[in-house]
Amino acid sequence: MRPFPRPHPGIEFENRSDYETFTLKQKRRRVDSCDPAFGKLKKLVQQKVKEAEIQVFFEEYPYLLPGIGILHHGPFEGVVATKFQLGNAYETDFAFIASTSQTLHISCVEIESPRKLLFQKNGAFSRDYLDAKQQITDWLFWAHHNVRQALDCWGYLLKDIKPHFYTIEFRAYLVFGRRADIDDPKKRERWAAESLSLKNGLSTMTYDRLIEQSDFREHGIDNGNLVVCSYRDRRFRVKKLCPCN
Repeated sequence: MRPFPRPHPGIEFENRSDYETFTLKQKRRRVDSCDPAFGKLKKLVQQKVKEAEIQVFFEEYPYLLPGIGILHHGPFEGVVATKFQLGNAYETDFAFIASTSQTLHISCVEIESPRKLLFQKNGAFSRDYLDAKQQITDWLFWAHHNVRQALDCWGYLLKDIKPHFYTIEFRAYLVFGRRADIDDPKKRERWAAESLSLKNGLSTMTYDRLIEQSDFREHGIDNGNLVVCSYRDRRFRVKKLCPCN
């Protein structure tokens, strides 16, 4: 017997306190641009912290991740998975399913430390950027060619979903570097050309652009029911709950 209700059979809370916190979150007031999370993110970026610290931040404030509000139903069942396994060969920093009543966007997000540079001194893209982009491009290629396996990664969360009723798309987001690194005409031209050359479904952005986009998002809609989960034994276990306001 379950000790307390769950929002979905595939999602488990570690204790009653977490569940009660989750139910209170649904009644909180909307988050606006005065949300202190904006200041925290800007400070972490300015301090050029390591990737692990950025990971922890987005686990606390997942509504600032790119793609969260792209479809009006938000993440399916409110789940944002952290360090999510995609098949046997891939792991992404965050993953979620953006949804409407007719569309499912299987989305993953790769974040890199803001201390990493987009460009080398000679104006060529850095090895760190090219490696990060290749990693997420490999995942998109795998997902497009293994749709059933990509859906099966979500286990019980999609147990009752009939894929033929939905348009299934795969999206990927890479957050890398600072706008200040694009500091001469040659780099600006290459960054513009990079955006045009990216395949459908892949978006890259600097931290500056992410912060600007987040500032215009209506977080009260997107964040009301979000839970950050780890995934073990084909079940999502709640790891983080967004702070109540």
